[in-house]
Amino acid sequence: MKIANNIIKAHLKNVYFLCGGAYGGKTTMAKLLEEKHGFIRHRQGDHWDDYARLANATEQPAMSTDRSADWHGYFAQPPRQYADWLHASTREEAEFTIVDLLELPKNQKIIVDALIPIDILKDISDIDHVFLLFAPDEMKRKHYFDRADKDDVYRFILSFPDGKELLDNVIEALNIDNEVERQNIINSGFKYLERTENDTIEHTLGIIEKHFGLR
Repeated sequence: MKIANNIIKAHLKNVYFLCGGAYGGKTTMAKLLEEKHGFIRHRQGDHWDDYARLANATEQPAMSTDRSADWHGYFAQPPRQYADWLHASTREEAEFTIVDLLELPKNQKIIVDALIPIDILKDISDIDHVFLLFAPDEMKRKHYFDRADKDDVYRFILSFPDGKELLDNVIEALNIDNEVERQNIINSGFKYLERTENDTIEHTLGIIEKHFGLR
C-alpha cells in the first residue's frame, strides 16, 4: 500500500523542517526553536537504531546492510560506493521519519532536524514550512567530526591501525557530492542559508523565525 503525498502533506501541516546538509546548524536551531517557541523537536538521527531494526533487505536494502560484520571494510570502501550507500539509506530513513511525524500531536508545532531529500520535501510540505541549512565544502570537511554526537565514531575509526587513512577516506565519501548537493539546495525553491565562519546564532535564528512566521 502506498499513501498519496497529498494525504501525508495534509497531516503534516503543523510540522516544520530544518533540513539541508551536515554541519549546517540544524540541531542548534531546532533546539532553540524548541526552547523559545515551544516546538516539539524531532531529531531524525536519534532514531536510526529503531529504524534499522525494522528495516528489511527487500524494502530497505541500504539500511539492512550489516556493517558490524566488517567495520574496517565499511570504512575502507571506495568513496563513491560509500557515498552511494549514504544517499540510499537517507532516502530509506526518510520514510521511517515521516511515519513517526504522522504519530506526533497535531495541535502543536513540530520542528524536524533531519536529512530528507529535497524532492520528498516538495511532495510533503509547503515552502514556508521548510528551511535548508548547509555548510560550504571546506567547512564541512574541516568540522564534520567536531560534534559530540560524532565523537564516538571518530574515535572508533582512529582505533584501527590505519585509522588516519580510514578517516580521510570517510571524509572524502561524506564530501564527494558537496557541490552537487549545494546546487540542488540553491535551485530547490526553498529558503536556505549557507553557513559562514562569521554567522551568529542570533542572526541565523532570526532569519528562520521570520521565514516560519514566528516574529
